[in-house]
Amino acid sequence: MEFLRIPGRLSDRLNRLVVITAVLGIGAGGWGLWLETEEHLDRAASREKITKACDGLVDPDPVLRLDGGTDRARPGSDEDDVMFDLADSDALGTLPQKCVIYRVGEPGTSYNHFQLSVWQTPSDEYAQIVDGWDDPFERWTHGADSTREAAASAAYPLGDGRLGTYYDNAVAVKAVCANEPDHVTSLNAMTIAHYAEDTEVTDADRRTLAALARTAAERLAARTGCTTELPALPAELPTPSKRLTAAVSARGTCAWYAAHIEDQGRGRLPDRALATPAGAHAPEESCLLAVADEEVDRIWSGLGDKEIGDRDTPGAPWWLRTESFFGDEAGEVEAEGLGTDQTPLAPGTAGFDDTASVWWASATCAGEPAIHTLTVPYPYERYIRPRLRALFKAYVDDVAARRGCTGVKFPSDLTT
Repeated sequence: MEFLRIPGRLSDRLNRLVVITAVLGIGAGGWGLWLETEEHLDRAASREKITKACDGLVDPDPVLRLDGGTDRARPGSDEDDVMFDLADSDALGTLPQKCVIYRVGEPGTSYNHFQLSVWQTPSDEYAQIVDGWDDPFERWTHGADSTREAAASAAYPLGDGRLGTYYDNAVAVKAVCANEPDHVTSLNAMTIAHYAEDTEVTDADRRTLAALARTAAERLAARTGCTTELPALPAELPTPSKRLTAAVSARGTCAWYAAHIEDQGRGRLPDRALATPAGAHAPEESCLLAVADEEVDRIWSGLGDKEIGDRDTPGAPWWLRTESFFGDEAGEVEAEGLGTDQTPLAPGTAGFDDTASVWWASATCAGEPAIHTLTVPYPYERYIRPRLRALFKAYVDDVAARRGCTGVKFPSDLTT
């Protein structure tokens, strides 16, 4: 039996090919190992930077996993006032503070990625602002159907609201201080995801933000002597919506409005609503109502000459909004008009701020102060003024029934 013999030259060529292939294989393995090592070093450095910038209030790995994940991140500069240190300072005296983390891309480029803000209540810098000039629809950039979708979601309660609230791209957790150190009644931690324009935050990332915010609030409370017990995160976080729906079928924080127009008729009132779940213990809630463009045209065509002012036009979106603030939040509500003018809406008072187009009422809900507001911007307010008292009363009565409110005080000039 004769074995197959390979000619000499061909054998040499095959040997060379095997050697070259082996060398390339080793090189490729080395290159892959080097890349893996570089990623590991980048990630380790990024973890250290995040921990230092946010003073250990959040774990760095969940931050790096946001938005598909990254191995390279950096904090903002000191000039941006984005790094803080609670260790060597009077922590409560140095709040509010924040840290901002950037996602590093190609050499010389970085992108917004994550932000943590912490503050105490009371806080002059974190007041609840209500005003009629804060257009929820970005009127200068909207398309043909201007009130179909809001620019941002409203505040959703985390569970029943005891833990705080969340939005489409942010979560705010509140730690109530039973011992009130230095007269501080609560501490707050908000995490925000900063993604590329038109990129929606996923439900998974939103839950990561919630876990990060809860951890930050818990650690902040421990460091500042705030005695608190935070509820667990809820099992479900319904996806926040910015899309308005038919008002006649509104639920949650707008259910009162559906019942009101069913009983009283709609007329010139809004035909669209943006509601959230009604948390029994949420620190705030809202109901955004708006008029579809076709309805604006219908109402406008039926207005009398005496109803239309010299400056009135049908071009801007027509909307109104009801909001309520409870407990700590009720003590820091301000109506903001044109410029920098701000009117405190103090618990136990009621009234109207014409520069901000805001009516407010007050009450005591479950033993805590509460402020209820109705915002109707000019000129839409002119066309529905006769219905505002009944509208506002229907809203506040609904909140009072749900939240156990007593001693409601309404503004006296609601229809003047």
